[in-house]
Amino acid sequence: MKIIHLTTFLDFGGIERKKENISSWKDDNDWVFVAINKGGVAEEKIKANDKKVICLNLPYRIPSFTTILKLARLFRELKPDVIHAAGAEASFFGFFAGKLAKVPKIIVEEIGIPNHSRLAKSIFGFLYKKSYRTLVESKSVADFLIGNYNLSPDIVTVVPNFGTFDYDLSKLKRVESNYFNILMVSRLEPVKNIEGVINVISRFVKLGINNIKLNILGSGTLETSLKEKVEQLQIADYVNFVGFVKDPFPYLINTDLYILNSFTEGFSNSLLEAMYSKTPSLSTTVGAAEDLINDGENGFLVPADNEDALFNKLKEITDLDPETLMKIGVNGYQSIIGQYTLKSHISQLLEIYDGKS
Repeated sequence: MKIIHLTTFLDFGGIERKKENISSWKDDNDWVFVAINKGGVAEEKIKANDKKVICLNLPYRIPSFTTILKLARLFRELKPDVIHAAGAEASFFGFFAGKLAKVPKIIVEEIGIPNHSRLAKSIFGFLYKKSYRTLVESKSVADFLIGNYNLSPDIVTVVPNFGTFDYDLSKLKRVESNYFNILMVSRLEPVKNIEGVINVISRFVKLGINNIKLNILGSGTLETSLKEKVEQLQIADYVNFVGFVKDPFPYLINTDLYILNSFTEGFSNSLLEAMYSKTPSLSTTVGAAEDLINDGENGFLVPADNEDALFNKLKEITDLDPETLMKIGVNGYQSIIGQYTLKSHISQLLEIYDGKS
């Protein structure tokens, strides 16, 4: 079976890391990874796993008839049995190009809760209904699509994200610090609401709580404006912009609390990695977070877009004794280690591709 995984980019980020990990799977199927636009870090890692990668450098803004036609031409040449498109742009172009190329099975994957205009809602509602299957990473996203796009539950399938869980954490050494270290790992984009965490750090500093430090791993369109905000708030000593890093685990192992503060999310790779590293983790109640975390037991939850709730929860966490916080981190690890594996994920995908599920 020839399977094309289509994304908008193959540079870096959550979707890209997921595709990197999928590309490490070895079987008799022909896996091809296609980016509508540019490649980068993920492209090289997928190639290193001996999988075919094609980065087309085509326009990815919806709509682009040039992109649809060139993508359809590629699909006719490759003759895939399945196209699995992940993300809004990839789903749009993959669906229409796949239909033109008469690909037997076109699968679209919604990676979070969409915020569509009326026109976009009509277009994507059509895609969801007419695709072979619509995949989501969490029950909350499935319920949203079924309820808001009038979809049959039969065409929406939850396939949870996964971790590779093969990183040797024992080789990493924790460095003692006088700070309570908080870590965020994400693209610096509006949906991640990094600004909300920066505002909360500022509130702590104003209260004279100056033993707290926020480390931000990642890059993106908001990098300059977020740095300017930190300067304006006069908290540069408490916020560290690290930039993009290939390996977050050396940072996670030296972190007291990981935070995911997104407005919306599917199934966060970085949250799963944080829990795997036994780092106590705090997430907004978005995407799969409520599937993964029982508040106060194996992690922490707060409502999305609520800085007061985030401040109060962070104050509560920083007041915990180290032993309690460590136990919550260990509980997080134990709750995910056996369930969210690459083998399980691939098994579910192949059942869908084969028409057995």
